[in-house]
Amino acid sequence: MKRDGGRRRVVCITGAGRGLGAALAERFGAGGFDVVLAARTAPEIDALAESLAERGIGALPVQTDVRIAVECERLVDAALAEFGRLDVMINNAGVAVYGAAESATAADIDLMVDTNLKGAIFGSLAAFRAMKAQTPDPVRGRIINVASIAGKRYLPNESVYCATKWGLNGFTGTLAIEAAQFGIHVTALYPGGIDTPFWRTMDAFPFPDHIEPERDFLDPAEVAEGAWQVANTSARYAVSEVVMLPMIASPGAKD
Repeated sequence: MKRDGGRRRVVCITGAGRGLGAALAERFGAGGFDVVLAARTAPEIDALAESLAERGIGALPVQTDVRIAVECERLVDAALAEFGRLDVMINNAGVAVYGAAESATAADIDLMVDTNLKGAIFGSLAAFRAMKAQTPDPVRGRIINVASIAGKRYLPNESVYCATKWGLNGFTGTLAIEAAQFGIHVTALYPGGIDTPFWRTMDAFPFPDHIEPERDFLDPAEVAEGAWQVANTSARYAVSEVVMLPMIASPGAKD
């Protein structure tokens, strides 16, 4: 999508190699954005960048470990060096280790806190610093943090994951207040279950008998569309949060 003068807008997406991250890249690329792809492993984002480039979409893969602050800063610097501007930052990288609270190891806790919470904070702050220096077009930038409905509810077998997403809830809401004076919009996106290959490896997860992720959960493309709509709202108002829940069939529901 080109702004006045023909400039394409630029989006940076973490966790872009698969699932929701890849769907976000496809949606924003199809919508006319240049796309910066970040992930810890390079092959998937390299392949996605090549696929986007073949369709005439500007795509830059940047191998990034969001758990390290300087790597998030390097990611934003790479986006600015390649495209000259950063319009939308989507902090999507996340990881979950499920099980009863007492089963969580120190390594599990560090992994989730460092990726889901600290990674999103590092990415947000790196983008925030860059966006403050930009000319409004029509806003200086938008930061979208992909939380989870686990950031609003208490879910069994997800205690530490919930803690990271509740923490991201608090950070995002506070940053939104501080960023508003600079013309930067900050939004938290709270999707419910998303049908990704991850769930097909979780045979032991205690889903209720009537729930099947492939049938009942959100399609990644649907969630990506929600983020797209947030990124294209009027500069006259900010969207503080978006909650997206699947219409999961209740027990006994008819097809």
